[in-house]
Amino acid sequence: MIAAADAVTRLSTALGGSPAAKLAASALIEAEALGLPRFGIAMLDELTADAAPVPADEGPQAIRWLDCSSCFAPLAVATATLDLTGAAQQFGIAAVFLRGIRGFGRLAPFVRHLADAGLVGLAGAEGPPFVAPHGGTQPVIGTNPLAIAMGQGTERVVIDVASSSATMADIRTARATGTPLLDGTALDGEGRPTRIAAEVAALLPRGGQIGSLLGLVVELMAGVASGGRGDPKGRGVFILAFDPAAAGERIDWQAKLAGLKNDWTAGGGHWPRGGGLPVEAALDAEFAQRLDAHLTRMTAQGGR
Repeated sequence: MIAAADAVTRLSTALGGSPAAKLAASALIEAEALGLPRFGIAMLDELTADAAPVPADEGPQAIRWLDCSSCFAPLAVATATLDLTGAAQQFGIAAVFLRGIRGFGRLAPFVRHLADAGLVGLAGAEGPPFVAPHGGTQPVIGTNPLAIAMGQGTERVVIDVASSSATMADIRTARATGTPLLDGTALDGEGRPTRIAAEVAALLPRGGQIGSLLGLVVELMAGVASGGRGDPKGRGVFILAFDPAAAGERIDWQAKLAGLKNDWTAGGGHWPRGGGLPVEAALDAEFAQRLDAHLTRMTAQGGR
C-alpha cells in the first residue's frame, strides 16, 4: 500500500517539483484512486526524454493559443490551468486554447483547481472521430468531454461528462474480456446497433441529440477555435475561466449557488463534486509497483 499523498509527492518531484507538476501528478494519482487507471499513471508512457518544456507564459494574457505537440500533455494542461488562474484573476476572464495535446486524463481536477481559486472554470477536449452524430452512422467527433466547476467548500460543484455513453477504453476492455456492451452504446460497420465490442465502428452519443450537440459544442471550441481538429499530433483543448466576484455586490453568487444546491438536493438530485482525493486515500501494492517502474524509467532518462 502507498498513501495517495505520498504517491503525488513522489511523482510531482519526478516531474520537476513545480506547482504545475504537483497539479498534474495529483490528477493522475486521483484517477488511479477512482479506479480509472487508463487516465492515471499509464499516461506516463507518453513522457519521453526529449519532451519539450511547456511554452512559457510571457506575463498574464486574457487569451492564448499554444502548440503543445512536443510537451507531456498532463503537464501542459496543468501549466495552462495555473497560468489561466492568474490571468482570470487579473482580467476577470481569460481563455487558453491548446493543440497537439495527447492523452492527459480527466478534466475535473483542472477545472476544480480554478473553482478552488474562486473562479468558474469551463474546459473541453476534442479527439479522433469515434462518435456518430445523433441519427448518423459514421464517427465524426471524439468522445469530447466537457467540464465545469464553480464554488468552494461544500457548495462546490464539478461536472465532467463525455458526449458518448461509453469510451473507447470501455470498448477495449469489453473486447479483451468478451463482455457484451449495453444497448444503445455503439454501431457496427454497417451502421447497425451492436453489443459486440469487436464489431464497434462508432459510438453513439449520450442521450441522443443532447449528447450529440454537447459533443458539437466541444468540437467547435476545442477542435475549431483551438485549431486542433484533424491535427495528427494530438487533440485540441480549451480552458476558460472567469471571476464571478467581479460583479461585486450586484450579484451574491455564492448565496445563489448555495440556494441552487439546496433546491437540487431537496429535489432528490445528486450534487456532483468531481471526484477528489480524501486525505486518507491509499493505493494498493500493484499500483505502487507500477509507479516505481515509471519513476525508475523517468530517472534513467534524466527526469524532468
